[in-house]
Amino acid sequence: MGYTHYWTLKEPISADAFAKLQEGIKAIIETANEAGISISNESTDGAIAFNGAGRDAHETFVIQVGDKEFNFCKTAQKPYDAVVTASLILLKKELGDKVEVSSDGRWIDWQSGQLLYETVFDIQPESVFS
Repeated sequence: MGYTHYWTLKEPISADAFAKLQEGIKAIIETANEAGISISNESTDGAIAFNGAGRDAHETFVIQVGDKEFNFCKTAQKPYDAVVTASLILLKKELGDKVEVSSDGRWIDWQSGQLLYETVFDIQPESVFS
């Protein structure tokens, strides 16, 4: 099946929460690009969407304003996995109990995403797993 991350939104993402996510994930993507992780950013006003670039692409990570559902992103542990996991850390921080996050990996497998998150927000993230 492939290395995958999962999240379930328990209620729709509000416009305010979505705007914070967009701003934070934009900063994550910019920092990743500066670190040499090529990201294809396909985000729009109503959707956060990105993938790795070229041969480092796999499945597109997508969150849309108003989302309330189960979703997943297979990364096959390609370099953009760090951006996906950092984004999921931010999603959990912003939405708290309104989102459930899981993964085929363990928290220790998210080290590159944790470091990326810490670099952007200057705070060490807590585990997103219950």
